[in-house]
Amino acid sequence: MREDIFKLCLAEIERHVDVAFEVQKGLAEKRFARLPYLDDPYEPECETLIPHYRRQVCAALAAREWFRQHAPPWAPELPLSSSEIEKLIRSKSPAIALVGFFAASLAACNWDFKNHPVFQVYAAGVLASPYAFDHLKKDLKLLREFPPRELAGLDEGFIWGLCSRTLEFTQQLMRSEEHLRRCGLSEDAKQMRAVIQQITGARLDNELAEFLDSQPPR
Repeated sequence: MREDIFKLCLAEIERHVDVAFEVQKGLAEKRFARLPYLDDPYEPECETLIPHYRRQVCAALAAREWFRQHAPPWAPELPLSSSEIEKLIRSKSPAIALVGFFAASLAACNWDFKNHPVFQVYAAGVLASPYAFDHLKKDLKLLREFPPRELAGLDEGFIWGLCSRTLEFTQQLMRSEEHLRRCGLSEDAKQMRAVIQQITGARLDNELAEFLDSQPPR
């Protein structure tokens, strides 16, 4: 029953977002407008990206609804925009700050709540983290509600799964770079390699780079 209600909520969210984008497009007087709820800038006239933006907003609203169903009774509504998230993170209340960190972690994984730890597990992981701030680690109420327990994949910024996602994305780019090189598109391969270097902060050895560029298409 609960799952059926959630599905109905998702359908309503999609209809609501479609209307919100139409309204936003009508109000746009300049090149850029603001995404509904997320408040990030976007170009309403860039039609090819609109489906992506809509999915992003739908995912964020779905994550908010999911959080509402699983959150502790004291928790505020899940913030979606960067400014709202930062406001909660800077809260003097450790509990409210935890919700802000949780929202930031969800945003970093494109609001994919199905593959993200629930708040209770996440909060216990933050409290167990060696990077946790003193006002979090020393809050007795939080410690009782969320006994500290290590959460694999949680980084020092309290973003969960970022390292593995970055690695997976980088591997996809590396496969694309290899494919371009094998097809004889050496300039495109070089550009792809530059992107990989920017993401990883790594530099290919000059001799290795020259060797790769000299290889004929297979």
